[in-house]
Amino acid sequence: MEPLIRAISSSPTGFDLHSKKISILAYMDDLALVANSSESLQQMLDIPSQAAEWMGLRFSPKKCASLHVEGGTRALVRPSQFLIQGESMTSFKEREIYQHLGTPTGVRVRQTPEDTIAEILRDAAQIDSSLLTPWQKINALNTFLIPRISFVLRGSAMAKVPLNKADSTIRQLVKKWLHLPQRACTDISYIPHRQSGANVPRMADLCDVAVMTHTFRLLTCPDLTVRSIAQEAVRGVVRKHIAGAPSERDVATLSGSLEAEFGREGGDLSSLWSRARNASRCLSKRIGCCWKWCKERQELGILVPRVKTPNHTIVTPTARDMLERSLKDAIRCHYAENLKQKPDQGKMFEVSSKWDASNHFLPGGSFTRFAVWRFIHRAQLNCVPFNEAIRHGNRDKR
Repeated sequence: MEPLIRAISSSPTGFDLHSKKISILAYMDDLALVANSSESLQQMLDIPSQAAEWMGLRFSPKKCASLHVEGGTRALVRPSQFLIQGESMTSFKEREIYQHLGTPTGVRVRQTPEDTIAEILRDAAQIDSSLLTPWQKINALNTFLIPRISFVLRGSAMAKVPLNKADSTIRQLVKKWLHLPQRACTDISYIPHRQSGANVPRMADLCDVAVMTHTFRLLTCPDLTVRSIAQEAVRGVVRKHIAGAPSERDVATLSGSLEAEFGREGGDLSSLWSRARNASRCLSKRIGCCWKWCKERQELGILVPRVKTPNHTIVTPTARDMLERSLKDAIRCHYAENLKQKPDQGKMFEVSSKWDASNHFLPGGSFTRFAVWRFIHRAQLNCVPFNEAIRHGNRDKR
């Protein structure tokens, strides 16, 4: 891959993006070439063709695809044909989909990977019908299925409705594995094992965290080209909203504010930056996080509140790898505090969640019988069906 990428990058042609010339996007063994014209793109395609032949490799034209978009015309997509090693690749039309890194890609297509979500739900149903123990089912869900969703969320403009439907299905399965009744609080699914929860994240939260993390990593990327393109793009969005030259504080304010000039529609298309604004607003309501501009250090950061402590965490560019973990921890604490406020189910939970040792059995089911597993989760939420606590009907309460 390295000789191919270096050969393409050395090409003088490419795509002009915020005063930077981009010729190739690469991830693992996936390559995407971009150019300003069809002639330039074909010249770029000839370079990896020659390099691959020199190395004794052959591209598979059936797996390759092209998309020629021409702005300012009624028909956005042109039926141009491109060759790779002398063979034609598939030329996509409007509304046709190419699955790239798990995300539907094309012109006027929905980027929500509904096929991927449906596949994950089918796998979850297979886990449910398997002979695994309940704690093994929860572990399999967290180990194999949730990371697949997290990966897709990083590069997709994901709609929340399919995510909420998937979350509802997974939540019902987790309740079933924990042997909880329907009236049991759903927050127990999202709380970590050490606090007696299932540690299964909520899909909408995963989406918001993924967008926030991806945006912050772009804006603080150590690579100068990536960072400058991202910063210039977000300044352009802010410029449309405030109708003037934006300051660094204005850029931080756009992260979720709807006050003053930020409340009006800027006329910008849906993009990563508009999704980041929505995600910031959702997380701000839930856990109180927000973007901060540090004037002294001249850098952008994200404030992540800590529960019951006055010292909040501000994630800076040098600590950018901590952002995702900090946001997820804050969200888990939010659900734990919510559950503690419940008048009946929160009392027992507050006691059982105090010490990690109280919940040692949750990750692996150590020293736990099935009868105990079926009882203990109901007990910690005060949902054991005692005769005296029957909610409906006139049955014997002795």
